[in-house]
This record gives sequence, structure tokens and C-alpha cells, in this order.
Amino acid sequence: MEKVVQRVEQILLPIAARLANIKYLIAIRDGAVYAMPFLIVGSLILLLLNLPLTDPANFMYSQWYTDLMAEYKGDWLQPFYATMGMACLFISFGLGSSLGKLYGLPEITSGFLSLFAFLLVAAPVTGWPPAINATYLDGKGMFTAIIVGGIAIEVYRFLVNKKMTIKLPDQVPPAIARSFESLTPVIAIILILQPINIMLSNMGDGMLLPEMLMEIFKPLISASDSLPALLLIAFIIHILWFCGLHGANIVMGVVGTFTLTNLQMNQAALAAGEQLPAIFAGGFLDNYMNLGGSGATLGLAIAMAISRSAHLRSIGRISVVPGIFNINEPILFGAPIIMNPILGIPFILIPMINVTVAYFATSMDFAGRIVALVPWTTPGPLAAFLSTNFHFGSLFLALGLLVMSTLLYLPFLNIYSKSLIAQEQADSVAKAATA
Repeated sequence: MEKVVQRVEQILLPIAARLANIKYLIAIRDGAVYAMPFLIVGSLILLLLNLPLTDPANFMYSQWYTDLMAEYKGDWLQPFYATMGMACLFISFGLGSSLGKLYGLPEITSGFLSLFAFLLVAAPVTGWPPAINATYLDGKGMFTAIIVGGIAIEVYRFLVNKKMTIKLPDQVPPAIARSFESLTPVIAIILILQPINIMLSNMGDGMLLPEMLMEIFKPLISASDSLPALLLIAFIIHILWFCGLHGANIVMGVVGTFTLTNLQMNQAALAAGEQLPAIFAGGFLDNYMNLGGSGATLGLAIAMAISRSAHLRSIGRISVVPGIFNINEPILFGAPIIMNPILGIPFILIPMINVTVAYFATSMDFAGRIVALVPWTTPGPLAAFLSTNFHFGSLFLALGLLVMSTLLYLPFLNIYSKSLIAQEQADSVAKAATA
């Protein structure tokens, strides 16, 4: 086992360390994090306006809610359109400010340049009086926001490094000096991106860059909503964690792009009263794979709380409550799981089993498909229930996966417990002999 662990360290740690330091992955992750409060509130508003209470064939049918929605639903959709419906505005600004900070550039200026670049290619103005086409301001513009945001910051960095920006005397107030410094990057971004707009418009019937990118990435979006993709994501996240790196932070920067895009498709279908298309959307992994945090460790915490090993029992008991809210650092580093081959095996395999069960349960409509974001600290079964529009099958699925995770951890925990108990007994004998 020691040789296996050493081999894993030699092969995976250098790769994982490089991944963890890729600036674009960090910026994409931060952009989504900055936008998350708006996206959560917007999706919950959509959820409240589309509760499963309007179908007379449903046992939860409610006449008062049906009448209320018939009269006021249109009035209260505006907060949804101003949040989830314009998600890429928040994400592009957050991505730009994060990437600018990583390059040592002014964060606010970087955020605005990224936002400007996105609006330039994704929000054309048409007609008179002028009206903005907001078709690609939601999740459909996600790839565009990432690509052109990165271009904008790279242009800004290049001009700053080459001293090709307007510098005012030191006596000028910093805010004014910074605004003049932005003039050259703004012009450069226009000269780079506007010809692309014109070329695409001439090639197709008013084609936009986001439309072209969505066509290019359509196979990847479809592939992301598949079981092999879920298994690969689960494996990479947990093998990185096993090596001591925050796997979710590294991987979800990219994966989050697909889950938010798929979530937007589900929300559009929900608003239109159509069949929801995507399984892997929103918080699917949090609802079913990460029950208690990465590795589905709430089940392990419950099993450890009743362990015969004093060490494991103490760690388990202090880990249960944080685990309910998906905080599992106490158990990751206290058991420990990291670089522990006995607990590392189920830590990697159980999430893959969970996503397999959840994928098939959702595809067979036993569980509902996700239409809302909830805070990641929401307990898994409750998050599954809320995010799938109060689907009881999702609640039962998450509870069942929690029980299954506990049972699957038990054999490995027993093996590990025996080795710890033997060590504890040896330590006791040694202390008694010394006394």
C-alpha cells in the first residue's frame, strides 16, 4: 500500500498542482461564485412561481395558488429575468475581475472590460427606438462570456505591460487616472471583436458569436449530460482530493459552465411548460454525489460516530453536524482520508456509485430534474427536494443514497478501525509499562 501511495504521489501530484494553478480555471470558478447569490435567488423565484400545485390531477393541487399565479405570475418573473436571465453579465464581470487580480491588474477595471467585451458580441442593438437582444445574456452565452472575457483581459495585460495605455500625472486622482488608462484597452477590444461581429453577420442571417459558439460546443454540452461524463468528473474530483488538493475547486470551474448551461435549458423548459431536457444540471452533484461533502462523507461520519476506535469515534461525532451542511474538512483531515488507501478506496468509488444510481433514477423519472439552485450548504436530501420543484422521488433518492453510502463505508471502516484499535492498545501497554 505504501508503494501504491508513493506511486500515486509521483504521478498525480505534479499534474494536480499544475491544474490547481491554472489562472483561467480559477477565474472561471470565481466568476461563477460571484454570480451565485443572484442565480440562487433568481432560480428560487422561478421555482416559487412554478410549484406543482396547478395540475388538478396532482394530489397537491391548490386552487388558491392556481388563481394567484394566473393573476400575478407575469408581474413577478422580472426578478428571474434580471438574475438567471442575465447570468452571464454577472459571470463575465466576476471572471474579468478575478483574472485581472491574478495578473496584478485593477480588479474593477478588469471586470468592466470583460463585461464590455461580452456585451459587444452578445447583446446587439436592433430597431428604433433601440432595443437590446437579450437572447444570449443567460446561460446560452456562458462560453462566449468566458472566451471574450479572457481575450479582453489578455489585451489589457498586453497593453499595460507594453506601456501602451494613457498615463496621467501622479497628481491626478486615482479614479480618474484609471479611467483614462482604460481608454486604450476599450478601443483595442472594439477593433478586435467588432470585425468578428460584422463578419459573422455577413456570413449568416445576423449570426452572433454566442450562436456560433453554442453550435460548436453543442456536442460537448450533450456529452456532459451523460453517465460516462459524470463518472469521469466524479473520479477526477476525488482522486485530486485523495492527493490533498481541493478537487471540486479545480474541476468545477470548467464543469460549472456545463451545469449552468443545462440548468438554463431546464428553466426555459419549465417556464414554457415543456419536458425538462437535462439530467446533469445545477446542483446535481451536491444533491446526490456529495452528501456531506466530497466523497459522500456524511455516511462515513455516521459510521465513525459508533466506531469502537476512540479516535474514529471522536472524529465522527464532531463531523456529523458539519457534514449535514456539506462541510467535511474535519473528517477529510481528521480520519484522515487524504493519502489513506483504506478509506481512499470507498472515498473514490462511492461517489461514482451514487451518480450512477442518481443518473438512472432521474432518467427513468423516479427523481425529478433540477430547475433551481440552492446554497451548497443546504443538506443534500432537502436540496434535492427543493431544486427539483418539490419532487418527492428526489428526496427519497438522496435519503437512500445516504443510507447506501453509510453501509458501503462500513467494511472499509472496520478494517481501518482494527488497525487503529491495535495501535491504541499498544500505546496503552507502552504507557502502563512506562508508569
